Amino acid sequence: MIAHSLLRDAFKTQFGYFASAYYFSPGRVNLIGEHIDYNGGYVMPAAISLGISAAVAWRDDDIICVYANDFKEKSTFSISDNLADINKTAIHWSDYIKATLQVLKDKNTKLRGADIYISSDLPLGAGLSSSAALECLIAFIFDEVESEKNRTALALHAQLAERKYVGVNCGIMDQFAVANGKDKHAIILNCATLDYEYTPADFKSYQLVIINSNKSRTLASSKYNERRKECDAAFEQLKKIDSAADLCHIHEISLATLEDDVLYQRAKHAILENKRVKHAVQVLKNGNIEAFGQLLTESHISLDRDYEVSCHELNMIVHYSTHFEACIGARMTGAGFGGCCIALVAKEKVPQFIAYVGKKYTEKTGLKADFYCAEIVDGVRSILE
Repeated sequence: MIAHSLLRDAFKTQFGYFASAYYFSPGRVNLIGEHIDYNGGYVMPAAISLGISAAVAWRDDDIICVYANDFKEKSTFSISDNLADINKTAIHWSDYIKATLQVLKDKNTKLRGADIYISSDLPLGAGLSSSAALECLIAFIFDEVESEKNRTALALHAQLAERKYVGVNCGIMDQFAVANGKDKHAIILNCATLDYEYTPADFKSYQLVIINSNKSRTLASSKYNERRKECDAAFEQLKKIDSAADLCHIHEISLATLEDDVLYQRAKHAILENKRVKHAVQVLKNGNIEAFGQLLTESHISLDRDYEVSCHELNMIVHYSTHFEACIGARMTGAGFGGCCIALVAKEKVPQFIAYVGKKYTEKTGLKADFYCAEIVDGVRSILE
């Protein structure tokens, strides 16, 4: 979160007067439960203390003027404009704002002009959901009362903006976590039904460290589609002999009937990853953080070997993280083939951890990793001065 004083002064510099309201929209990490949301499994996302901060002042006209500090750019448009007129082949950061406002217009939300200054401490393009954070932020700012009443509806509006107007067929997990985050709690979410519960995620003497590999996720989209097809093919075969409603709930013993090695691996990951999520809920409720750390590492091994969505860079981060004595677990998070890893590290050893893993990672890959210490926090919200 950007310091309030910096946000206040930056707004004054850009617009010549002081803002009247301040907001914060978090990024998110999926702690465990990767690549199983489309197979009937549970995910465990959490809102994090890295995100997008905003200073806002309302205007007397229908003009919206947004300055994005990260891009050093200003975007100005009218509420009465056709905000759905978005070039889907060349998406601009302001298009996420326009798309969200168009969704609000579609549901007859009364909008008014505003000057907005936004600044982020989320690493862009790292898979921590900066787009979902921005969509939820705008929906919350312009429809705050209704958003507070129904945060699931807020998440669905943000998702609709990205799907219908930006043209990205995203799932619901990112927006749901940003909207419904809870301090020191993770969300156990069934993405198909939106049934959810909270589980304690207080890591006590351990720090959640996010490690950005700075490896671009060039294969993530194509491999995602490929994995979905493989999972569908595995379930088509397995449902002939198993009564489970989806792949994640196929009985493990049924796996032996799959003759195709690739389909076996994909199904194995889905089934066991879902079990890891359920186990993670129990160990977190019991305060057994060390056991949770072990589940993170097991998840990464499965994502690498059985689901094959990791890469050399992510494996190097996890390898050296887990070889650091004060780290109790690490794994890739997100779509894979680049992006971020997470690790749980003893708080007093975090500086040494960053120095060690950072040095080894650069030696093995030639890339420089970025490290972020994050807390688990509440979802999108207004911030008092």
